[in-house]
Amino acid sequence: MPSENIKGRSSGFNPLNELSCQPNRFEEISLVAGDDDSRFFPDEDPTERKVETKFYIDTSKTILAKNDSPDIPFTYSLNPYRGCEHGCIYCYARPSHEYLGFSSGLDFETKIMVKENAPELLHKTFMKKSWVPQIIALSGNTDC
Repeated sequence: MPSENIKGRSSGFNPLNELSCQPNRFEEISLVAGDDDSRFFPDEDPTERKVETKFYIDTSKTILAKNDSPDIPFTYSLNPYRGCEHGCIYCYARPSHEYLGFSSGLDFETKIMVKENAPELLHKTFMKKSWVPQIIALSGNTDC
């Protein structure tokens, strides 16, 4: 386990890569770094290192996620982005970032996938003749 965490983030590490050295379960190729990060940041105190958030464009073709679970009272949810800078360590949405090739740890907080075309995708969905007006849960897998 890393001896120090990065300040300003809830998760100071990427658990799949640094703790267990296990690759992302959804990726065929993985890189494993050594235990000594000082060679990458020789003049920095790792506890003072800041990790900036990077925003990426999410090119999803649809905006509504369909849910057919019998214990949830809605069929559709809308998430305008993936990942969350709030970085609550207990967040149940963290593992969903692994589907994108990222980790559920620090990557979840610092690599945010933004659905810039969310309004257009929602409008397109609402204009379909097959659309039946109903409840849509907002940000079920993200913070509003």
